[in-house]
Amino acid sequence: MKTIWLNLPVNDLQRSKQFFRDIGFRENPMHKNAEHLGSFLIGENDFVLMLFPMEQISQWLKNGVMDTKGGNEMLINVDAQSKEEVDAFAETVIKAGGTVYQKPHEVDGWMYLFSFGDLDGHCWNMLYMDMDNMPKS
Repeated sequence: MKTIWLNLPVNDLQRSKQFFRDIGFRENPMHKNAEHLGSFLIGENDFVLMLFPMEQISQWLKNGVMDTKGGNEMLINVDAQSKEEVDAFAETVIKAGGTVYQKPHEVDGWMYLFSFGDLDGHCWNMLYMDMDNMPKS
C-alpha cells in the first residue's frame, strides 16, 4: 500500500469547500477546479481529504450515509504543535461556521484539545500532546 485518504459526504459541496479553505486546509492542486468534488491536503505529509456530494458518495456505500444529526461513526484527529495553536484553530473554526462542542481543555495532564463539527456534522479534534508529560506505561 502506498497511501490512504479520507472521503467525506457533504450536503453543500461549495459551502463545505469554502469552510475547509477558511480553516486553513490547502486545496489539492490536482482537483482545484473540479466542480463535482473537493480535495484538500492536510499536514506536513499531505494527507488527502476528499469531499463528495451526499448523493454521489451514497452510491459507493453498502449501508448508505450516516446521519450525523443522530450519531457519528468516526472522530478525525489533527495534531497541533502547541496549546496556542489549538486555541487559535478553535477560533478559526468558529469564524468559518463550524460548531465547537468541546472547548479547548487539558486531558490527563498531557493533552490539550478541542472538538468540533464541520458543516455536515463530521467530528474532528485538534490536539496538542506534551510528550514530556505523557504517562509512562
